[in-house]
Amino acid sequence: MTENSISGNSPVGDVVTGSDEWLARLNAAIGTLGRDDFEDRLFALVNGAVRVDHCAVFIHNRDGTTAHLFTKSMLDAATCQNLTQAYTEQFHARDPNLTGAPATEDARVTLLPHTPTSAYDAEYQARFFEATGLIDKMSSLLRRREYTIYCSFYRLRDSGCFSVAEGDALSRILPLLTNLIFKHARLLGAAEKETALDPIITQVPLSRSPDAMTNLLAGESDVFGRLTDRERQVCGRILQGYSSEAISLELKVAKSTIHTYRKRAYAKLGISSQNELFSLCLEMLPGRG
Repeated sequence: MTENSISGNSPVGDVVTGSDEWLARLNAAIGTLGRDDFEDRLFALVNGAVRVDHCAVFIHNRDGTTAHLFTKSMLDAATCQNLTQAYTEQFHARDPNLTGAPATEDARVTLLPHTPTSAYDAEYQARFFEATGLIDKMSSLLRRREYTIYCSFYRLRDSGCFSVAEGDALSRILPLLTNLIFKHARLLGAAEKETALDPIITQVPLSRSPDAMTNLLAGESDVFGRLTDRERQVCGRILQGYSSEAISLELKVAKSTIHTYRKRAYAKLGISSQNELFSLCLEMLPGRG
């Protein structure tokens, strides 16, 4: 994919994660998986929640080579292309975020701890940060046996570093963004197409917005219509990252009762885990494909 700079006229960070508007953006991104406009939709999705000025995604192969999947940026296209070439040809081997990343049979998403720009060597800092105005980044890895997908989201100097609240907000949605990028790469043929399970979502990225999740699990569909109102309430909160204890407190029922509702709901849906529930919800969003 070629780099494509965009204008910064659209408001950013103004959409509550998990709200109807944010879910509409998520739906739009899902609908463009495997297409050239996916990067635009992904950029709009993340910027609805947190200001991000530059997004770069690379695929690191087990043989030591690195391929560029896409870059979406507020930087000009020539700068993005120069950064891409420098990274794939040389600097990927000097990236501290990739040191000691183990291979795995499962597609497992890992949120990387914040790495200050000072952690990079002097030449790396000069090339990728000082010369560009990029000052902060947050990253995730999706590790497979044959390759690793490396996703990084940056801020420019004019935007300032990620605040604690912004870092928390981006961390909540990074697993989802990484999962979408993985699916996009497979549809493009950039990653191997196989029948393996989808990536393990290690952190649920939707905010605690019961109304939005209730809409997503509305009973009109043939699938979720099998659930009782209480089972849908439990599933909605499971998707939002609530523990069984937290769900029992909010719904004012015993924890053992929550376990029963969850077991019944999973049986009706033909699933056995939170990750499968999340994937099922993605598949059921209208406009997918």
